[in-house]
Amino acid sequence: MAKSNEESQGEEKMASYADATKTNPKTIDSSTMSGVKPVFVQEIDVFGSLTDRVTTKTLYLTNVEMYQTLGYSVEARSIIGLQRIRGLWRIYLDCETARDHLICKGVEIRGKKVNIYSRNPRVTTHEDIDTVRIRVKDVPLSADDGQILRALEEKSCIIMNHFRERLRYENQITNCFTGDRIIICQGPLPQHIPRSITIGKYRATVMYRDQPSTGSRPKKCSKCLADGHNFSNCPNDWVCKSCGKEGHKQIDCTENDLSDNTQQSDEHQKTNDVSENTNDADDTTVDTYATQQPSHIDDPSTNSEPESTSVHDNDIDTSQYVPTPDL
Repeated sequence: MAKSNEESQGEEKMASYADATKTNPKTIDSSTMSGVKPVFVQEIDVFGSLTDRVTTKTLYLTNVEMYQTLGYSVEARSIIGLQRIRGLWRIYLDCETARDHLICKGVEIRGKKVNIYSRNPRVTTHEDIDTVRIRVKDVPLSADDGQILRALEEKSCIIMNHFRERLRYENQITNCFTGDRIIICQGPLPQHIPRSITIGKYRATVMYRDQPSTGSRPKKCSKCLADGHNFSNCPNDWVCKSCGKEGHKQIDCTENDLSDNTQQSDEHQKTNDVSENTNDADDTTVDTYATQQPSHIDDPSTNSEPESTSVHDNDIDTSQYVPTPDL
């Protein structure tokens, strides 16, 4: 009896073949996908931007090709997501180490060195980014990159990667260098870097996103006409440049139109007054000229020419001429 009870309990514990082979779908928690920020790759960096859509479709990257390519840079098991959205690849990794490695080293796709973006390059809004891309200009290609890195390290920059920019011609990257150095630093920067710094014996130009302006001219907003900020981050309302009142632009100012009409009427009235004064002056000049003319103009005797008193040879009477005898 006891043995039969043990057999019945063992049968209840044994699972059927269907239950043993049944596998539930394995899902990844969304928190694991959002734990590490994705990195981005643009296809136009690989084959450029082409106008022929048929040719472009044949050059599209596939998930298998992208997975195999990334496997040469990081461990394949650390890649937990690959998604293509209109030519922009989102690469999801399971650890920050693999993410930082891709950002610093980049990846080689179809024989071309392609940059890895730490943020969406198609989004222009400001976000909290963990890397800063610095561009250094006006340093000859013959100069060593080490002195550039040392100059940035003196500014308390933590350098993660650096490379020389190549020229893009006809939407393709060439082997020709532009002379600009691209340095990827850990962000945010502990201190701002001036736009112009001395690197060795050269005067270099440094540029990066949200770099403060070093110009002597203070900032002035073109929207509210206040000092200290620009139009892009102005929280105030529009201020008219003509009347100085808030709530409208200069083009919509009604007081400006009224002042213009008043000014035009005043100018028209002044023009009429000047013309009337000119006509009165002309009439006065004519009257004065008439009174100053001599009164003997109408006397015909005064207009006759004076008689000549000279004697002509034709007027002498030759009949009474007496010849004088010669002596």
